[in-house]
Amino acid sequence: MTWEELEERLARGQDERTLFLPQDISPEDLARYAAGLANHKGGTLFLGVSPEGKVLGAQDLHPLQVTHALFELTQGLLLPYVEVVEGPWGRVLALHVPQSPAAIAVGTGRVPFWDGRRLSELKVGQSLPEPDFTAQVLPAASLSDLDPVEVLRLRRILEERGSALAALPDLELLFALGLLERVEGEVRPTVAGLLLAGTSLALKRLLPQAEVSYYFHEAEEGYSFREDLLRPIPALLERLKELIQARNRVRYLTVGLFRLEVWDFDQEVYREALVNALVHRDWRSKDAIQVHHYRDRLEVSNPGGFPPGITPENVLRHPPKRRNPRLAEALYRLGYVERAGSGVDKMYRLLLKYGKEPPEYRLFPEALTLVLYNPELDEAFVREIAEAQERLGGFSLDHLIAVGYLRRVGEAGLEELARALQLPEEAARRVLSRMERMGLLRKEGGRYHLARRDLLAERALALLEAPRRRQEVERVLGLSRKRALELLRRLIREGRVERVGRGAATRYRRR
Repeated sequence: MTWEELEERLARGQDERTLFLPQDISPEDLARYAAGLANHKGGTLFLGVSPEGKVLGAQDLHPLQVTHALFELTQGLLLPYVEVVEGPWGRVLALHVPQSPAAIAVGTGRVPFWDGRRLSELKVGQSLPEPDFTAQVLPAASLSDLDPVEVLRLRRILEERGSALAALPDLELLFALGLLERVEGEVRPTVAGLLLAGTSLALKRLLPQAEVSYYFHEAEEGYSFREDLLRPIPALLERLKELIQARNRVRYLTVGLFRLEVWDFDQEVYREALVNALVHRDWRSKDAIQVHHYRDRLEVSNPGGFPPGITPENVLRHPPKRRNPRLAEALYRLGYVERAGSGVDKMYRLLLKYGKEPPEYRLFPEALTLVLYNPELDEAFVREIAEAQERLGGFSLDHLIAVGYLRRVGEAGLEELARALQLPEEAARRVLSRMERMGLLRKEGGRYHLARRDLLAERALALLEAPRRRQEVERVLGLSRKRALELLRRLIREGRVERVGRGAATRYRRR
């Protein structure tokens, strides 16, 4: 979170998912407010801020102090991610508190609840979030259903992340990840525990819906390869990566001193799509997740639609909602998901950065399909974006969305661009006005257009101040023979370059 984002969030005030607290609050009261958020919808607690949203500062608090106090005062049930935000008015700690699958008490019998205006005791009969299936213990599940090799895999992942959890003994580690529960004095795995470390036999017996089917299609009709996978999630993701990468093409572009790798399907993007399907699917459904790999697209389908309130039209802006909080929390600690729900942002940013389309969501009555497209590579556009970002100091996601949309449609009005940005029109107008000032857009007759510079031509003209051979143009600009010839012929037609000499002595120079 940047300081500007913090100021914008503080300006909106407190609500049912946002709390402001001063740094001198007692650990007990801090735990009550944090648990109150978790017992409702989860959210963000800003420490070092007045109730009116004024930054007071939290210079004397260390994130580890906060997480340790909350862990102790909630009997290990609450361990938020703490983000430090510093700026001209001081230092603020942002505590990202996940929604709890069960009531968290602070003290004997005290179950706090934050409703957006005040903190109160949870009333008898007041509804908590929908039961989390991944937090449940299946009647036939036992500790022997966990695979020691998969538990070791989890430990290795945590060690690579530098997590303190990696030093815990096996049982304590699994309890800390929410993968074990005590049921009538017996230690047994939760559904999340089986999904992350269960044996193949246990998954087949207890959770056959954990299977993922991968298909590769050489053509639109039929498939040329299929593999059905029933493995714990970390092993499953590794195998899916192997299957996709074996058929994933890469091209290299040179931009200045840098070499860009442009894959048909970016590894971070498709991993995010796969993890989202696992985290947000309806685990009560007996249907499997399906991955269909075509040359021009990758489709990931999972049972269950979006959580209530989220649609394809607002998925980029809607606060995150998790259907399976216990599984999501464990995957966060293992580094597979983002706590603040920035996974969709990441997919958008990486796709648009390389000239691809945003992800497409297709909703069905009981399922959701995410489509990642692989259009023909536009080398000039990718170079232009990379060079413009270097020149302007980086683009925001809004800038990439607007530029990518106008590249596809040519021109658009405010209403159309606001829909693409998933913003109210006034907020979209501010984004577009800033882009006009940056020289990225121009507005004519109420319609917006890209103010694209021909950066490749500019680089070629600078190079051709002195006569150059075609091979030199190819090498310096990182072009193929065909692209170099097309560029030089266009510049000759436009009267900006002339050809000198014939045959092997041919040179090109700027007019």
